[in-house]
Amino acid sequence: MSEESHHVAWADRIGLNKQWARDIQTCGDAFGSDMYLVAVRRFKNDIPDIKSGPQLKTKIKEFEEGELNEFKKILLYEWKKNFEQEAKNESFVAQKQDEINMYAAEELYKYIIQMLEDHGFGFYEANIETDTME
Repeated sequence: MSEESHHVAWADRIGLNKQWARDIQTCGDAFGSDMYLVAVRRFKNDIPDIKSGPQLKTKIKEFEEGELNEFKKILLYEWKKNFEQEAKNESFVAQKQDEINMYAAEELYKYIIQMLEDHGFGFYEANIETDTME
């Protein structure tokens, strides 16, 4: 009996891969909703630094504190520069920050997925033959 399925690399090394797969599914299901931010944050929270391997959590933190935060600041600055009147209204600024945070969550999600893949934690397709009892 042959079965096509997706499996997780490094499943024998750590048990987090199934949780990551659930997190990825949750992010996909929540995309476009207010819950997306929570789903991405939960996914990020489920990723540790591997003791004798890649420092995944540290890499995510560095990306967030560096490149991602800088990008968010630039987006807000550009918006304020182009929409001076709206920038004087706190509710408009808060709304724009929410939009930027949603976009940043998308970028963080993509970064995490790519980082996991780059370090051999990605998904791969395989054909698995299972024994059957007759």
